Amino acid sequence: MSHVIIGTAGHVDHGKTALIKALTGEETDRLHEEKERGISIELGFAPFKLPSGRLAGVIDVPGHERFIHNMLAGIGGIDIVLLVVDVTEGVMPQTREHVEIMDLLQIERGLVVLAKTDLAEDEDWLDLVEEEVRDALEGTFLKEAPIYRVSAHLGTGLTELVQAIDEMTAQMAARDEKAPLRLPVDRVFSVAGFGTIATGTLLAGTVRAGMTVEVLPLGRTARVRQIQVHGSLVETAVAGQRAALNLSGLEKEALPRGSVVAAPSSLEATYLLDAKLKLVAGAARAMKNLARVHVYLGTGRAVGRVALLDRDELKPGEEAPVQLRLERKLVAQSNDRFIIRSFSPMTTIGGGLVLDARSTKHKRFKEDVLHRLKELEKGDPTAPILQRIRREGAIAEGVLIQQAGLAPAVLQENITKLVEQEKIHQIGSLLIDALATQEWRERLELALADYHHLNHLAVGMSRAELKNALPRAVSAKVYDWLLSGLVEEERVRIYDDLVSLATHQPQPSEHEAKQMAVLTDLFKSGHFKPPTVNEIMAQLKLARPQLEAYLVYLTQQGVLVRLDDQIALHHESFQKAKEELCHHFRGKKTLAAGEFREQLGSTRKFVVPMLETFDRLKWTRRLGDERVVWRLDVENCGEEYDHG
Repeated sequence: MSHVIIGTAGHVDHGKTALIKALTGEETDRLHEEKERGISIELGFAPFKLPSGRLAGVIDVPGHERFIHNMLAGIGGIDIVLLVVDVTEGVMPQTREHVEIMDLLQIERGLVVLAKTDLAEDEDWLDLVEEEVRDALEGTFLKEAPIYRVSAHLGTGLTELVQAIDEMTAQMAARDEKAPLRLPVDRVFSVAGFGTIATGTLLAGTVRAGMTVEVLPLGRTARVRQIQVHGSLVETAVAGQRAALNLSGLEKEALPRGSVVAAPSSLEATYLLDAKLKLVAGAARAMKNLARVHVYLGTGRAVGRVALLDRDELKPGEEAPVQLRLERKLVAQSNDRFIIRSFSPMTTIGGGLVLDARSTKHKRFKEDVLHRLKELEKGDPTAPILQRIRREGAIAEGVLIQQAGLAPAVLQENITKLVEQEKIHQIGSLLIDALATQEWRERLELALADYHHLNHLAVGMSRAELKNALPRAVSAKVYDWLLSGLVEEERVRIYDDLVSLATHQPQPSEHEAKQMAVLTDLFKSGHFKPPTVNEIMAQLKLARPQLEAYLVYLTQQGVLVRLDDQIALHHESFQKAKEELCHHFRGKKTLAAGEFREQLGSTRKFVVPMLETFDRLKWTRRLGDERVVWRLDVENCGEEYDHG
């Protein structure tokens, strides 16, 4: 592993800062008040060159209970912790609280340092202190951690400690440099002539000088002018390194601690987080629903309420699915760890795992919500991806690449698994939920069945109208894919712009057939002067919807040709009009409406809609008050008009 972050932990005045200075040669207390009082108040930082050549970053955290919020801002991004215990005092309250916090954050690796050994009475005393420490760490992630006896003042034990740190870092996997950039900000300041500087640990991704980044929860973009890693200017910083970014166009007040510098559009700031919460066994009381707490996540913190989703109270030592409802936005991703402290007095009472950082407000005791969170809790890397796709129904792969927090190759591997498991479909770059697919197909078939029931004479439903059966978010591309699948399975048929169930056949009743026979005779006898829709309604005493159904049926059967909402021709008359049109253009270049009216022995009332129909069919094209031939084959006008 090329890059590693080491953090300290332990009670106030137990020698953490002195140990870091002995290891690195750097003084991490930079504030006048810190030097004056002899205790750390803010986070301190130092580079640490290891024997193997790896350059580690060290974060020195304050140990005083009053500054626990500063400790929490620095401890979340570390890879290895050095728990420091003063041998003259032994295990103290903040020793225990820091270990409890690190346990809740599930920091996996650490070493224990018995500091100030030069002040110990003798080896027997050191043995007693070591035994006390072992007892205190029983049941924690440090229960088997090696213990080193060190004197920063005399330098004893430092060589062995440094070697142990170096060996431990060699066993660690590198953070993902190819994932979208993510840097929680733990310090912000201004430098004359340069502007705003934001520092933090890169949790993921790569940052380059000149690149555009987004700052959240502010929601503004900025350009990275310069990058420093451990005081040296670099062109690039990668996951696992501490970096200072010179951001152009932002004042330092816009980036308080808790902000996140990220790849644009890759993260969201939110008031709602779905999570699994554990209340520590030593909590003073059970937690009631909607208890008000302090939430610490990354370098950020906010007051919020804990909505218990499956119970009315959470007892000490128990875990439960919850929704954190925050009073100010925080920035998170799935699998982030967090800490909660009681509202007043402020003590650490629990912590947990973010399951969904893009949540909506839930009602309690909802089985589907609890099932979804249970699936996320299992830790399957495909689960958050699947749930995101299910929430959207369909989503572009590019959006997931931006927002999943994974390297593209890792994301594609998980997508491939979901496709192979038939949980999603991939259509080009579009990812579609298989469950939603089935529901949408059923909606389309049900809509068609309802339409056929109400319009049994119609061949089918228009494609545009049928799409209304689907949620608005379903794109035209997904809709076309759904229809294609139903056609392939011979469940539906498509006739130009009409869609029907494959089993549907328009079938008029005996009474309807008789009425349509009368209607057909009226159009046939009317020839080029047929009755209008209004005239037929009056003559046959038919309601408009009924007549319209007859006209649609006869048109789709090829008996009539509809010119507009009032006028239709018998297909034989329309064919004759086409032949007259061809005959005219065999001898002339243009056609006026008056000429055609005389040729047909009709009136303008019928001829104008007829000519406009020819234009729609692209047989003719209008130029001023006349028509010219366009795509009409004037030599083959005997071919029947294609009714589709």
